[in-house]
Parts: sequence; structure tokens; C-alpha cells
Amino acid sequence: MPIHRPRIVGSVILVVILVIIGASTKAQTSQANTRVILNLLNGQQHFGAPHIYQGDKNDAPTSQWPVYYGPSKAKLYWNSTTINQPVLEIVPARTWSAGAMFWQEHYSGGPVTITIIGTFSVGSQPPADGFVIYLFLPLSSLTWGISPAYNYSIPYKVFYHASPFQGEVIFPQSFTPYIVVQWNPVWQTSFRHSGATGQWNVFIASNPSGNNPSVGPIPSPNLGGRYAGWGGIGTGAFLPKSGDVIIITVTYDPGTNTLTGVATNLNTKQSAKFSLSLGGYYRPPRSGDYVFGVGAGTGDAYVNWALLYVATTKQYTPSLTTFTVTKTANVTIPVTTTVTATVTLPVTRTSTVTATTTVLSTVISTTTVTTTTTTTTTITAFGYISVALWILVAVLAILLAVVIMLSRRTSRRIAIEPMDTRVR
Repeated sequence: MPIHRPRIVGSVILVVILVIIGASTKAQTSQANTRVILNLLNGQQHFGAPHIYQGDKNDAPTSQWPVYYGPSKAKLYWNSTTINQPVLEIVPARTWSAGAMFWQEHYSGGPVTITIIGTFSVGSQPPADGFVIYLFLPLSSLTWGISPAYNYSIPYKVFYHASPFQGEVIFPQSFTPYIVVQWNPVWQTSFRHSGATGQWNVFIASNPSGNNPSVGPIPSPNLGGRYAGWGGIGTGAFLPKSGDVIIITVTYDPGTNTLTGVATNLNTKQSAKFSLSLGGYYRPPRSGDYVFGVGAGTGDAYVNWALLYVATTKQYTPSLTTFTVTKTANVTIPVTTTVTATVTLPVTRTSTVTATTTVLSTVISTTTVTTTTTTTTTITAFGYISVALWILVAVLAILLAVVIMLSRRTSRRIAIEPMDTRVR
């Protein structure tokens, strides 16, 4: 006989694996953290990180610049009584001068982008020699740091003529290599050189002693000869005018060991860009504390380069953290059970009973659960009834036989008694 019996499966363990990305981000494949170092746009006066300055005049340190012109003094920079847009003047309009601002960042891997917005108000033509960006000066390799003690007191040296057109560039002290990127608008617009196609100079530099920088690679991979680094690389070129606003972004991607950069004149929409694989010339930096910087320089030609905005953006590859959450729930699941049992009866007979049941069940779940159950089934065999009936029949038969025997004996006695009387 089929046995229809829903089974109660208790304490079913549901294991849910949750993958959580560290923090929310607009990007789906990475998360960005932008730190605004300087924001003077639209009259703001925001300095977002501790920083120090270094000025240079003909390879000699000076504290005369960089200098900040707030709203009340901005007219001195703009040479106008109607303009009060504040600026951080990195270098004045004079020959063979340079300036830079440095700050500290913690690096945990992934691409890093430095964004600057700059301008100039006065100077010669052509405007030289553009803005400079410093990446990955290891704090552990420096004899100086981001503290008031080193403001305008950074050990450095100028390295002339690494590129045909570079002007004055500050190379700070560091025992290990770092990256220097320069956008120089005189490339292609005013001067050309064989092997140069754009407006960007890139150097891998170190300066262990602080007064004898090593600038490479040497010879220059694209200019050759006595030059160092990559000179005049990239595509596109433009020559800004006084008051033009220039936005520059430089990105280093450790995954490909690649540098990319774009400079755009927001007034004319002209741009100059580059992409450079550093190959074996530079090893991607490890996680740690680094100094970054922005600067500017002049040469025989000059303008008063100034900054309006500086920010760093660090792109992180999301780390996947796996958490296991265990939940216990009681779930009732109708199951299909096939039971085979052997029953030995109290008589000389062995019966085999096979009970098969199919129960339609619907399980709605978003989780696949595999359960193993041990089913104990008690079966009542009809053989016991048969045995009881046989026993009852046997008892009745015996009783019937006894009744018949007693009735026969009684009949004989009745028949014999008269015969005995007659004989006497």
C-alpha cells in the first residue's frame, strides 16, 4: 500500500556567500578618491593638504616665490584693478627661474592622476617653459619632508639641457628614482627637433646627495645623442595667450607601467597629449608614503606661471572581501520515498513488502539546498491478521470437535441404559 508522508526536514543550513566591494563609487570597476590640494577657482581660497614650497633663481634657492595672491592682492598679479581672482604664483616673469609645491600622499596601488589648472598674465613670447608634475618621491628616500622646517629649504639641484627645450627644472633630493613630467608649450609651436612630435618632456630622476641629479634614460630614447629622457613626445600642440586657462592631467598606471597626459586650453579647446610606456626604465612603486609635486619654470623666454587648482585622484582596483553568513531555518519539504522492508511472521513464512509513493512537491527558493535525510518507517503487515485468523479457526475446530465428542458419549449412555434393565 502506498505510503503518503510529507517529511519534516529540520535545521536546514543555508549558506550565503556575500561579496562586498569596499566603498561606493561612481565607477563600476574601480573606486576613485580625489583629494583637492589647492582650489582657488571662482574666488575660493582652499588649501587641502600640508605643503611646502621651493623657489629657484638661476640654480640657487630663493624664498621669494612661490607666492600666494589672495583676493585683496590679486590685482598685483593680474595687473588690473578689476580682477580679484586669487592665484598661487609658482614662478615670476623672469628668466631662468623655477618654483614648486610639494605635499605627501599615501599610495596603496592603482592608477594615480594629478590634475592642475593654471594660467599666466604677463611675460615674453613665446610663453616658456610650462608646468612640471612630480610623481612618487619615496618619503623613505628623502632627507627632507613635508614640514615647516623644509619650507623653501628642500635640497635640490637644476639639471640643464636634459631636453633641447626644458628651461629651469628643479630636481629634489631622493635616493631612489621618481618621475618628472613637463608640458612645454614652446615645443612644436616655436621650436622643433628631429625625433620630437609633441610638447611633453618626461624624465626618470634621482638625486641621492641633493646636488648631483641623475636624469635619464640616457641617451634619450627618441632624441638620442647627449639628451636624457623623452623630449618633445606626444601629439598636438598649442600656444596659450595671457589669461588663458589651461587644464593638465597626468596619469600613471602601474598595471601597464604607462604614463599618459593631456593639456587643454579651455579658452580655445586646443589640446596636446601623450602616452608613454616606461618599460624597464622605471619599476612600479610599492605601497607606501610618497611626496608629489607641481611646479613651473622659465628659460630665455618666460611668463609668470600660476596655479588655480591642484588635485590628486587615486583609482583603486576593488578588493573583494568574502563573508560567510550562516542562517538556520526550519523548512517543510514534501519528498518522494521508496521503502523496501522484509517482515518475518510468527509462522514459517517470509513476506516482502515494497511500498512506493510519489508525492508532488513544489519548492520555491533562490538557493540550491542539498539535504540528506535518514527515514525510519514502521510498516503494519497484514500477515499478522492472517495468522490470527488461522489460530482462531484452529481453536474453533478444536472446540467443535470436543462438542461433537461429548454429544456422542451422551447419546450412547441414553441408548445403553434400557438394554441393561431388560437383561436383569
